[in-house]
Amino acid sequence: MRILSNLISLSKGILVVMALSAILLIADRHNRNVTDNTDKRTTVADIPVPESGHQYRIAIAYFAPEEGFDNVMNGLLDGLKQLGFISDSNLQVSTSHCNAEIGNIPSMLMSLDNQHFDLIVPTSTPVIQGSFKSVKNTPVVFTYCFDPLGAGAGSSPIDHLPNITGVGSFPPVPETMDFIEKLIPGIKTIGTIYNSSESNSNSVMKVAREVLKNKGIKLEEITVTNTNEVYQAAQVLVSKDIDLVWITGDNTAIQSFDAIVKNAGKAGLPVVVNDQEMVARGALAAIGIGWYSTGFHSAEMVARVLCGSRPESIPIENFVETDVLINYNAAKQINISIPPKLKRLADYGVEKLELSRKMRFAVVAYNDAPITELSVEGILKGLDEVGLVRGKDFDITIQNAQGDLATLNNIVDDVADSRYDLIFITSTPTLQVVSKKIRNTPVVFTCVADPVAAGAGSSFQNHLPNITGISTMGDYKGGLKLFSELIPGMKTVATLYTPGEVNSVINFKTMKDIGKSMGIMVIGVPVANSSDVADAALNLTASRPDAICQIIDNLTSASFGTIAKAGSKTGIPVFGFVSSQASDGAIAAVARDYVQGGKDAVKLAVKILKGVNPASIPFRYVSRSQFVLNPAAARKSGIEFNNGLMEKADKIIDPDNKK
Repeated sequence: MRILSNLISLSKGILVVMALSAILLIADRHNRNVTDNTDKRTTVADIPVPESGHQYRIAIAYFAPEEGFDNVMNGLLDGLKQLGFISDSNLQVSTSHCNAEIGNIPSMLMSLDNQHFDLIVPTSTPVIQGSFKSVKNTPVVFTYCFDPLGAGAGSSPIDHLPNITGVGSFPPVPETMDFIEKLIPGIKTIGTIYNSSESNSNSVMKVAREVLKNKGIKLEEITVTNTNEVYQAAQVLVSKDIDLVWITGDNTAIQSFDAIVKNAGKAGLPVVVNDQEMVARGALAAIGIGWYSTGFHSAEMVARVLCGSRPESIPIENFVETDVLINYNAAKQINISIPPKLKRLADYGVEKLELSRKMRFAVVAYNDAPITELSVEGILKGLDEVGLVRGKDFDITIQNAQGDLATLNNIVDDVADSRYDLIFITSTPTLQVVSKKIRNTPVVFTCVADPVAAGAGSSFQNHLPNITGISTMGDYKGGLKLFSELIPGMKTVATLYTPGEVNSVINFKTMKDIGKSMGIMVIGVPVANSSDVADAALNLTASRPDAICQIIDNLTSASFGTIAKAGSKTGIPVFGFVSSQASDGAIAAVARDYVQGGKDAVKLAVKILKGVNPASIPFRYVSRSQFVLNPAAARKSGIEFNNGLMEKADKIIDPDNKK
């Protein structure tokens, strides 16, 4: 269903069904089975545990390379890792695709069925439908599908084919149409393109027709049979009297999405989609399924079957985590104004939070590194954007230990003794201390790489009962992929790391493991304190790596300028994983959005303030990443960015004003 991301994975979220406002209500018969993790909590006994010493083998079959599949697969593998099934360790993963040719699906699946895998994971409706007939000997757990029952998986979630189970994710059609109606008040006609031979598209269109009929809005439909017809279909569609183009997750339309955007842009028409990945390719907005979250959620079902459960005993699920993304550049290009209410919806998906009384919040930070400052900024913005006014609706105390553990312990002791309604925290050291000292007050963290390794729980689902939060593990896979494209033949990269910081050690190991899987050696030079960074950076360059790719930790984030200077002096390209590092000399940064991480933390806090137990709210990953380029720094290293790369950047650094 969609096309692999070349640079970065978009918005990542995990196992949480967002509280949605008047626009985003979980609606219609397809979404009544949405998993709601606020109602129950999986116990340790329920979690599948891999057998010690056993090697598991799974095959993942997909339609064609595209972004949505990339996100769902990343979520699946991350979820399996949390459950103890680790790729290239006790889990071997094979991937195959049919190159978007439906005729190739049976032979692909029959070949996999004869290779004695423990499990086959088909993704996208055509491949899943193919598995019904072509997979006879291997258990099947599907994901990345709109309507598996409509595709033929069974007559009900519990009455399905015996060797098959899985997770469906029907798109939020009513919510999409509500959004469109508020985007263009008085809208008369919506145009769409889809392949009528795809059962998933037919299921969506059936719902859309009914919703729009009730709203008095006409749906102009054009059908295609293959990707070669999409460009001409788009030309015909935009020539009709329509006000907006809507594209849902039709495989054929998504494979040729650029043609749709191009023609809509020429006609000055906005494009709204149900696939978040398409926002980066020109859609104005996505009221979309979080495919990473779907993949992550599917991991537990895969693990259960790997551990011996029979697919026939596991009901098919419908899991939808809906996110709203808006492309303000696309809006500007067609001169359309986004209503303030929709802007707030895009950040949160909740209406103004109404409190019964004035609240007392605390923010505890370990140091004042740039990533900490951005996280705190995000928390404050988040509180403002859900309608809470500082001094009126809440008071907030912000304390920073300035990198001193003794001071941090004293601050946490003081906060624990005070009667705060909720505590926000940033950084791994803070989480480690708070996990031991605060047990009765709700705590929401952000700016933490791996909360499980920090001691906050045994998994993202099973954690200390008063703590939940946002993981900001760096996008090392996306970063190394981009950096290796900018430096063809890149084989060795180097980084500083801080042995005394748990998050630093985790980030270093993560990048090292990912680098190994990509054929890139990652060299690490330890550093103990800020005064040692200059010498350590010189030691880093002495090994003459192809590039310096600085991991995320508190110490080096505060001293990145020194690292960039060392690279510049020795002619070694420098890259980063924090957005501000592009302003401080990095050629490019593939970075988690730490401001968004703070906002995401507020999103979880809203649930708690509405009465949800933190124990029932899984940890999740920050929902957005940023791709930042510094052309001036690139030119100094003999690197030129092509136009395509520049267009995909979230931010381009201007050396005159650092924006």
